[in-house]
Amino acid sequence: MVASISPTHQWYLHQISRPTWLEIDLSALAQNIGELRRQIGPRRLFYAVVKANAYGHGAELIAPVALEAGVDRLAVAAVDEAISLREAGVQAPILLLGYSPPELAETILQYDLAVSVYEARAALAFAETAARVGQSMTVHLKVDTGMHRLGIDPVDAPVLCAMLSENPDLHLEGIYTHFSTADETDKEYSRYQLRRFTTLLQRLTRAGCRPPIAHAANSAATIDLPEAHLDAVRCGILLYGLSPSDEVSAPPQMRPVLRWKARIAQVRAVNAGESVSYGNTWRAPGPRTVAVIPVGYADGFPRSPRTWKTVLIGGRELPVVGRICMDHAFVDVTELTETGIPVARDDEVVLIGEQHGATISVEDAAARLKTNNYEVASRLMARLPRIAT
Repeated sequence: MVASISPTHQWYLHQISRPTWLEIDLSALAQNIGELRRQIGPRRLFYAVVKANAYGHGAELIAPVALEAGVDRLAVAAVDEAISLREAGVQAPILLLGYSPPELAETILQYDLAVSVYEARAALAFAETAARVGQSMTVHLKVDTGMHRLGIDPVDAPVLCAMLSENPDLHLEGIYTHFSTADETDKEYSRYQLRRFTTLLQRLTRAGCRPPIAHAANSAATIDLPEAHLDAVRCGILLYGLSPSDEVSAPPQMRPVLRWKARIAQVRAVNAGESVSYGNTWRAPGPRTVAVIPVGYADGFPRSPRTWKTVLIGGRELPVVGRICMDHAFVDVTELTETGIPVARDDEVVLIGEQHGATISVEDAAARLKTNNYEVASRLMARLPRIAT
Protein backbone atom coordinates (compact mmCIF):
# COMPACT_ATOMS: atom_id res chain seq x y z
CA MET A 1 0.00 0.00 0.00
CA VAL A 2 1.17 3.53 -0.74
CA ALA A 3 2.86 5.25 2.21
CA SER A 4 0.54 7.53 4.11
CA ILE A 5 1.55 10.44 6.29
CA SER A 6 2.77 9.16 9.65
CA PRO A 7 1.74 10.81 12.94
CA THR A 8 5.21 12.36 13.14
CA HIS A 9 4.84 13.79 9.66
CA GLN A 10 1.39 15.05 10.59
CA TRP A 11 3.09 17.10 13.27
CA TYR A 12 5.60 18.40 10.72
CA LEU A 13 2.84 19.42 8.38
CA HIS A 14 1.47 21.75 11.03
CA GLN A 15 4.87 23.45 11.13
CA ILE A 16 5.40 24.05 7.41
CA SER A 17 3.76 26.26 4.85
CA ARG A 18 4.00 24.05 1.75
CA PRO A 19 3.24 20.39 0.99
CA THR A 20 6.84 19.81 -0.06
CA TRP A 21 9.71 20.03 2.40
CA LEU A 22 13.25 19.02 3.26
CA GLU A 23 13.92 16.84 6.27
CA ILE A 24 17.33 17.58 7.82
CA ASP A 25 18.75 14.76 9.92
CA LEU A 26 20.74 16.60 12.57
CA SER A 27 21.95 13.39 14.21
CA ALA A 28 23.54 12.42 10.87
CA LEU A 29 25.17 15.85 10.71
CA ALA A 30 26.64 15.40 14.19
CA GLN A 31 27.86 11.91 13.29
CA ASN A 32 29.56 13.19 10.14
CA ILE A 33 31.28 15.96 12.05
CA GLY A 34 32.44 13.50 14.68
CA GLU A 35 34.03 11.34 11.99
CA LEU A 36 35.78 14.34 10.45
CA ARG A 37 36.99 15.51 13.84
CA ARG A 38 38.42 12.02 14.43
CA GLN A 39 40.34 12.28 11.16
CA ILE A 40 41.80 15.75 11.75
CA GLY A 41 42.47 15.37 15.48
CA PRO A 42 41.45 17.56 18.40
CA ARG A 43 43.97 20.36 17.97
CA ARG A 44 43.35 21.57 14.44
CA LEU A 45 40.71 24.17 13.79
CA PHE A 46 37.66 22.89 11.96
CA TYR A 47 35.88 25.31 9.61
CA ALA A 48 32.41 24.21 8.52
CA VAL A 49 31.62 25.64 5.09
CA VAL A 50 27.96 26.66 5.17
CA LYS A 51 27.83 28.85 2.06
CA ALA A 52 24.91 28.57 -0.39
CA ASN A 53 22.51 28.06 2.51
CA ALA A 54 24.68 25.21 3.82
CA TYR A 55 24.70 23.58 0.38
CA GLY A 56 20.93 23.77 0.33
CA HIS A 57 20.46 22.23 3.76
CA GLY A 58 19.60 25.46 5.60
CA ALA A 59 22.49 27.41 7.12
CA GLU A 60 20.58 28.74 10.10
CA LEU A 61 19.56 25.17 10.98
CA ILE A 62 22.94 23.57 10.28
CA ALA A 63 25.35 26.08 11.83
CA PRO A 64 24.36 25.87 15.53
CA VAL A 65 24.27 22.07 15.47
CA ALA A 66 27.62 21.92 13.67
CA LEU A 67 29.22 24.16 16.28
CA GLU A 68 27.78 22.08 19.10
CA ALA A 69 28.99 18.87 17.41
CA GLY A 70 32.63 19.94 17.27
CA VAL A 71 33.12 22.57 14.58
CA ASP A 72 35.17 25.58 15.68
CA ARG A 73 34.38 28.16 13.02
CA LEU A 74 32.21 28.79 9.98
CA ALA A 75 32.96 29.87 6.43
CA VAL A 76 30.62 31.38 3.87
CA ALA A 77 30.98 32.93 0.44
CA ALA A 78 29.33 36.31 0.88
CA VAL A 79 28.55 38.98 3.44
CA ASP A 80 24.78 38.51 3.31
CA GLU A 81 25.19 34.83 4.18
CA ALA A 82 27.18 35.78 7.26
CA ILE A 83 24.69 38.45 8.28
CA SER A 84 21.86 35.91 8.23
CA LEU A 85 23.84 33.68 10.59
CA ARG A 86 24.68 36.54 12.94
CA GLU A 87 21.06 37.67 13.04
CA ALA A 88 20.07 34.08 13.82
CA GLY A 89 22.25 34.28 16.93
CA VAL A 90 25.46 32.59 15.70
CA GLN A 91 28.44 34.12 17.51
CA ALA A 92 31.29 31.87 16.31
CA PRO A 93 33.99 33.31 14.03
CA ILE A 94 32.90 33.49 10.39
CA LEU A 95 35.29 33.72 7.45
CA LEU A 96 34.21 35.27 4.14
CA LEU A 97 35.75 33.13 1.40
CA GLY A 98 34.61 35.08 -1.65
CA TYR A 99 35.07 38.60 -2.97
CA SER A 100 33.94 41.19 -0.43
CA PRO A 101 33.68 44.70 -1.92
CA PRO A 102 35.58 47.23 0.22
CA GLU A 103 32.47 49.41 0.38
CA LEU A 104 31.01 46.74 2.68
CA ALA A 105 33.82 47.23 5.18
CA GLU A 106 31.65 48.88 7.84
CA THR A 107 29.13 46.06 7.61
CA ILE A 108 31.91 43.48 7.89
CA LEU A 109 33.18 45.20 11.01
CA GLN A 110 29.70 45.60 12.45
CA TYR A 111 29.05 41.87 12.18
CA ASP A 112 32.57 40.88 13.32
CA LEU A 113 33.53 38.93 10.21
CA ALA A 114 36.92 37.86 8.88
CA VAL A 115 37.50 38.88 5.27
CA SER A 116 39.66 37.33 2.55
CA VAL A 117 42.12 39.69 0.86
CA TYR A 118 44.46 39.15 -2.06
CA GLU A 119 45.12 42.67 -3.40
CA ALA A 120 46.87 45.57 -1.72
CA ARG A 121 44.36 48.16 -2.90
CA ALA A 122 41.39 46.38 -1.33
CA ALA A 123 43.35 45.67 1.84
CA LEU A 124 44.22 49.35 2.24
CA ALA A 125 40.57 50.29 1.70
CA PHE A 126 39.55 47.88 4.45
CA ALA A 127 42.24 49.31 6.72
CA GLU A 128 41.10 52.88 6.05
CA THR A 129 37.54 52.07 7.09
CA ALA A 130 38.77 50.15 10.13
CA ALA A 131 40.84 53.15 11.23
CA ARG A 132 37.90 55.49 10.83
CA VAL A 133 35.58 53.19 12.77
CA GLY A 134 38.21 52.51 15.39
CA GLN A 135 37.99 48.74 15.12
CA SER A 136 40.59 46.30 13.76
CA MET A 137 39.52 44.18 10.80
CA THR A 138 40.40 40.48 10.77
CA VAL A 139 41.80 39.30 7.44
CA HIS A 140 42.95 36.06 5.81
CA LEU A 141 45.38 36.26 2.91
CA LYS A 142 44.14 34.16 0.00
CA VAL A 143 46.90 32.62 -2.11
CA ASP A 144 46.47 31.22 -5.62
CA THR A 145 48.73 28.17 -5.91
CA GLY A 146 47.28 26.92 -9.16
CA MET A 147 43.50 27.07 -9.34
CA HIS A 148 43.57 30.59 -10.83
CA ARG A 149 40.31 31.71 -9.29
CA LEU A 150 40.82 34.27 -6.53
CA GLY A 151 44.12 34.85 -4.79
CA ILE A 152 47.60 36.32 -4.98
CA ASP A 153 50.50 34.47 -6.57
CA PRO A 154 52.89 32.95 -4.02
CA VAL A 155 55.74 34.95 -5.53
CA ASP A 156 53.97 38.21 -4.69
CA ALA A 157 52.40 37.11 -1.41
CA PRO A 158 55.30 37.98 0.98
CA VAL A 159 55.11 41.68 0.18
CA LEU A 160 51.35 41.82 0.74
CA CYS A 161 51.65 39.63 3.82
CA ALA A 162 54.21 41.99 5.35
CA MET A 163 52.00 44.98 4.59
CA LEU A 164 49.01 43.33 6.22
CA SER A 165 50.91 42.24 9.30
CA GLU A 166 52.39 45.71 9.81
CA ASN A 167 49.11 47.61 9.42
CA PRO A 168 47.74 48.48 12.87
CA ASP A 169 44.16 48.50 11.61
CA LEU A 170 44.29 44.94 10.27
CA HIS A 171 44.60 41.70 12.17
CA LEU A 172 46.26 39.14 9.90
CA GLU A 173 44.77 35.98 11.36
CA GLY A 174 45.13 33.49 8.54
CA ILE A 175 46.48 32.51 5.15
CA TYR A 176 45.01 29.90 2.84
CA THR A 177 44.81 28.35 -0.59
CA HIS A 178 42.35 26.10 -2.41
CA PHE A 179 42.92 22.86 -4.32
CA SER A 180 41.51 22.45 -7.80
CA THR A 181 41.84 18.67 -8.18
CA ALA A 182 41.81 17.23 -4.65
CA ASP A 183 38.62 15.36 -5.52
CA GLU A 184 40.47 13.31 -8.13
CA THR A 185 42.30 10.03 -7.49
CA ASP A 186 45.54 11.44 -8.87
CA LYS A 187 46.87 13.84 -6.22
CA GLU A 188 49.94 14.97 -8.15
CA TYR A 189 48.61 18.45 -8.89
CA SER A 190 47.25 18.89 -5.37
CA ARG A 191 50.66 17.98 -3.95
CA TYR A 192 52.23 20.51 -6.32
CA GLN A 193 49.87 23.17 -4.99
CA LEU A 194 50.61 22.13 -1.42
CA ARG A 195 54.37 22.35 -2.03
CA ARG A 196 53.98 25.88 -3.36
CA PHE A 197 51.93 26.82 -0.33
CA THR A 198 54.20 25.25 2.29
CA THR A 199 57.25 26.80 0.62
CA LEU A 200 55.54 30.17 0.96
CA LEU A 201 54.76 29.46 4.61
CA GLN A 202 58.41 28.67 5.28
CA ARG A 203 59.43 31.91 3.63
CA LEU A 204 56.93 33.87 5.71
CA THR A 205 58.12 32.16 8.88
CA ARG A 206 61.69 33.23 8.15
CA ALA A 207 60.45 36.77 7.53
CA GLY A 208 58.56 36.76 10.81
CA CYS A 209 55.09 37.38 9.33
CA ARG A 210 53.53 33.94 8.97
CA PRO A 211 49.89 34.22 10.07
CA PRO A 212 48.91 31.90 12.94
CA ILE A 213 46.29 29.95 10.94
CA ALA A 214 47.30 28.33 7.65
CA HIS A 215 44.66 26.25 5.90
CA ALA A 216 44.38 24.46 2.57
CA ALA A 217 42.35 21.25 2.94
CA ASN A 218 38.85 21.16 1.53
CA SER A 219 36.60 18.13 2.05
CA ALA A 220 38.45 15.90 -0.41
CA ALA A 221 41.87 16.81 0.95
CA THR A 222 40.66 16.35 4.51
CA ILE A 223 40.03 12.65 3.93
CA ASP A 224 42.58 11.95 1.16
CA LEU A 225 45.53 14.27 1.78
CA PRO A 226 46.30 14.42 5.52
CA GLU A 227 49.56 16.30 4.95
CA ALA A 228 47.40 19.25 3.88
CA HIS A 229 45.62 19.56 7.23
CA LEU A 230 48.08 22.23 8.49
CA ASP A 231 46.52 24.44 11.21
CA ALA A 232 42.91 24.10 10.06
CA VAL A 233 40.67 22.36 7.54
CA ARG A 234 37.62 23.62 5.66
CA CYS A 235 34.92 21.00 5.13
CA GLY A 236 31.76 21.57 3.14
CA ILE A 237 30.21 18.71 1.18
CA LEU A 238 31.32 16.01 3.64
CA LEU A 239 29.41 17.64 6.49
CA TYR A 240 26.23 16.70 4.70
CA GLY A 241 27.19 13.06 4.14
CA LEU A 242 27.85 13.61 0.43
CA SER A 243 30.96 12.53 -1.44
CA PRO A 244 33.34 15.14 -2.86
CA SER A 245 33.29 13.28 -6.19
CA ASP A 246 32.92 9.89 -7.83
CA GLU A 247 36.66 9.38 -7.24
CA VAL A 248 36.75 10.49 -3.60
CA SER A 249 33.96 8.95 -1.57
CA ALA A 250 32.64 9.96 1.81
CA PRO A 251 33.76 7.55 4.56
CA PRO A 252 31.24 4.74 5.02
CA GLN A 253 30.41 5.92 8.54
CA MET A 254 28.90 9.11 7.14
CA ARG A 255 25.18 9.46 6.48
CA PRO A 256 23.25 11.79 4.16
CA VAL A 257 21.68 14.63 6.08
CA LEU A 258 18.96 15.63 3.62
CA ARG A 259 15.69 14.06 2.47
CA TRP A 260 13.22 15.77 0.12
CA LYS A 261 9.57 14.83 0.32
CA ALA A 262 6.18 16.02 -0.89
CA ARG A 263 2.52 15.08 -0.80
CA ILE A 264 0.43 14.27 -3.84
CA ALA A 265 -1.81 17.23 -4.69
CA GLN A 266 -4.20 15.43 -7.08
CA VAL A 267 -4.56 12.14 -8.92
CA ARG A 268 -5.79 12.41 -12.53
CA ALA A 269 -7.13 9.88 -15.03
CA VAL A 270 -5.62 10.61 -18.46
CA ASN A 271 -7.03 9.00 -21.58
CA ALA A 272 -4.93 7.57 -24.39
CA GLY A 273 -3.57 10.38 -26.56
CA GLU A 274 -4.22 13.11 -24.03
CA SER A 275 -1.34 15.38 -23.06
CA VAL A 276 0.01 16.56 -19.74
CA SER A 277 1.56 19.96 -18.89
CA TYR A 278 2.89 22.81 -21.03
CA GLY A 279 3.69 22.22 -24.66
CA ASN A 280 1.87 18.87 -24.84
CA THR A 281 5.29 17.21 -24.95
CA TRP A 282 4.03 13.99 -23.32
CA ARG A 283 0.95 12.16 -24.49
CA ALA A 284 -0.48 9.14 -22.73
CA PRO A 285 0.27 5.97 -24.74
CA GLY A 286 -2.86 4.43 -23.24
CA PRO A 287 -5.14 5.05 -20.28
CA ARG A 288 -2.87 6.35 -17.53
CA THR A 289 -3.12 7.55 -13.96
CA VAL A 290 -1.05 10.64 -13.25
CA ALA A 291 -0.26 12.14 -9.84
CA VAL A 292 0.34 15.88 -9.64
CA ILE A 293 2.96 16.81 -7.05
CA PRO A 294 3.51 20.35 -5.72
CA VAL A 295 7.17 20.56 -6.72
CA GLY A 296 8.61 22.60 -9.59
CA TYR A 297 11.64 24.27 -11.02
CA ALA A 298 11.25 27.17 -8.60
CA ASP A 299 12.07 24.62 -5.88
CA GLY A 300 15.18 23.31 -7.65
CA PHE A 301 13.45 20.48 -9.53
CA PRO A 302 14.84 21.30 -12.97
CA ARG A 303 12.70 21.68 -16.05
CA SER A 304 15.28 21.05 -18.78
CA PRO A 305 17.31 19.92 -20.58
CA ARG A 306 17.45 16.96 -18.16
CA THR A 307 15.11 16.05 -15.35
CA TRP A 308 15.00 13.99 -12.17
CA LYS A 309 13.39 11.17 -14.24
CA THR A 310 11.80 9.31 -11.31
CA VAL A 311 10.48 9.79 -7.78
CA LEU A 312 9.42 7.26 -5.15
CA ILE A 313 5.77 6.57 -4.42
CA GLY A 314 4.72 3.44 -2.61
CA GLY A 315 8.33 2.28 -2.50
CA ARG A 316 8.63 2.19 -6.29
CA GLU A 317 10.51 4.40 -8.72
CA LEU A 318 7.92 5.94 -10.99
CA PRO A 319 8.54 8.15 -14.03
CA VAL A 320 8.16 11.90 -14.09
CA VAL A 321 6.24 12.85 -17.25
CA GLY A 322 5.50 16.09 -19.08
CA ARG A 323 7.23 19.39 -18.61
CA ILE A 324 8.07 20.50 -15.10
CA CYS A 325 6.13 23.64 -14.15
CA MET A 326 7.29 26.37 -11.82
CA ASP A 327 5.35 24.81 -8.93
CA HIS A 328 4.19 21.38 -10.10
CA ALA A 329 5.37 18.15 -11.66
CA PHE A 330 3.64 15.00 -12.90
CA VAL A 331 4.26 11.35 -12.11
CA ASP A 332 2.85 8.37 -14.01
CA VAL A 333 1.55 6.10 -11.23
CA THR A 334 -0.22 3.61 -13.50
CA GLU A 335 2.19 0.86 -12.43
CA LEU A 336 0.70 1.07 -8.94
CA THR A 337 -2.96 1.46 -9.82
CA GLU A 338 -2.91 -1.38 -12.37
CA THR A 339 -1.77 -3.77 -9.63
CA GLY A 340 -4.55 -2.67 -7.32
CA ILE A 341 -2.50 -0.31 -5.16
CA PRO A 342 -4.50 2.86 -4.52
CA VAL A 343 -2.86 6.24 -4.96
CA ALA A 344 -4.50 9.23 -3.36
CA ARG A 345 -4.08 12.87 -2.50
CA ASP A 346 -1.65 13.41 0.41
CA ASP A 347 0.27 10.18 -0.21
CA GLU A 348 3.99 10.58 0.40
CA VAL A 349 6.38 11.28 -2.47
CA VAL A 350 10.15 11.01 -2.01
CA LEU A 351 12.42 12.96 -4.32
CA ILE A 352 15.60 12.40 -2.29
CA GLY A 353 15.73 9.71 0.34
CA GLU A 354 14.43 6.25 1.13
CA GLN A 355 10.96 4.76 1.01
CA HIS A 356 10.19 1.11 1.74
CA GLY A 357 13.72 0.04 0.83
CA ALA A 358 13.95 2.03 -2.40
CA THR A 359 16.31 5.01 -2.52
CA ILE A 360 17.02 8.05 -4.67
CA SER A 361 20.20 9.76 -3.51
CA VAL A 362 21.55 13.20 -4.29
CA GLU A 363 24.21 11.41 -6.34
CA ASP A 364 21.51 9.57 -8.30
CA ALA A 365 19.84 12.85 -9.16
CA ALA A 366 23.19 14.40 -10.09
CA ALA A 367 23.97 11.54 -12.48
CA ARG A 368 20.61 11.97 -14.21
CA LEU A 369 21.10 15.71 -14.48
CA LYS A 370 24.70 15.32 -15.72
CA THR A 371 26.05 17.50 -12.92
CA ASN A 372 27.48 17.00 -9.43
CA ASN A 373 25.89 16.57 -6.03
CA TYR A 374 27.04 20.06 -5.00
CA GLU A 375 24.78 21.66 -7.60
CA VAL A 376 21.80 19.43 -6.90
CA ALA A 377 21.86 20.22 -3.18
CA SER A 378 22.74 23.90 -3.39
CA ARG A 379 20.05 24.70 -5.96
CA LEU A 380 17.30 23.57 -3.53
CA MET A 381 15.50 26.83 -3.07
CA ALA A 382 14.99 28.73 0.16
CA ARG A 383 11.21 28.52 -0.20
CA LEU A 384 11.40 24.80 0.62
CA PRO A 385 10.74 24.45 4.36
CA ARG A 386 13.59 22.77 6.26
CA ILE A 387 12.44 20.51 9.08
CA ALA A 388 14.88 19.17 11.69
CA THR A 389 14.56 15.47 12.38
